[in-house]
Amino acid sequence: MVEGNYHFEKYLLDNMKVIKLLDQAIKQNRGFSLARFGIGEISYLSYPANGLLVQEFKRYESYAGVSNSPEIIRRELIRSLRDTDIAGLIAPWRLDPWAKQTRTVLEQLKFMPTKACCAWIMQSLLDEGTLWSWLSNKKVFLVGRRSKEAEIVFKKQGVQIAGSINLNGYEELNKVQNELQSNQKWEIALISAGIPATILAPRIAKFTQKVAIDFGHALDMILDGKVYKHSDLLKKWNDQFKEENKN
Repeated sequence: MVEGNYHFEKYLLDNMKVIKLLDQAIKQNRGFSLARFGIGEISYLSYPANGLLVQEFKRYESYAGVSNSPEIIRRELIRSLRDTDIAGLIAPWRLDPWAKQTRTVLEQLKFMPTKACCAWIMQSLLDEGTLWSWLSNKKVFLVGRRSKEAEIVFKKQGVQIAGSINLNGYEELNKVQNELQSNQKWEIALISAGIPATILAPRIAKFTQKVAIDFGHALDMILDGKVYKHSDLLKKWNDQFKEENKN
């Protein structure tokens, strides 16, 4: 890579190449992670240089599992960005202003991931119809707020489910990590838990020597189908969160 050239979009791997790398890691019993850096992650990685982005993300933070200070979240995200085997980054053809902000972040950190793909890769695999055939012969562990209800759908699609566990926020990371380390029956962990998923994927891969993927909203799309709407899920969660805090 040319010094000072942070145009990561020139180096993005296509979907099939990413699948090949994930399959290779499973075959070789090698820890391998894919962590995605979307709007929330880039907002926190921009802190404190651009504190406004974190401020604007406030209404999403509980839903996105952010239950700690911006300093701690940023520190953990930097570690994840440096440790992950493939970084999912915001492609300019998806959201150009955020792709520019991603370049700014990489430049500030003076860091370029060795391998990167589009942050929406899992949704893309779902859309193009390759996700289920890829997962069909794999033992999958589901992590996240909706993992229990997802078990049924995955099983219907012929996926072997080795287990599932809830993950609501940053403070539950160690508990989930311990669970995945003690249960060795899985090959791939699919983590849909907002920002904690980005932090957890490289950790899990390192400690279990298995494949961990920050699966993101692909899980919501699987569960909600055509009626999937991020804004509806956010509203439902925030209403519930306010209610719980009242009691």
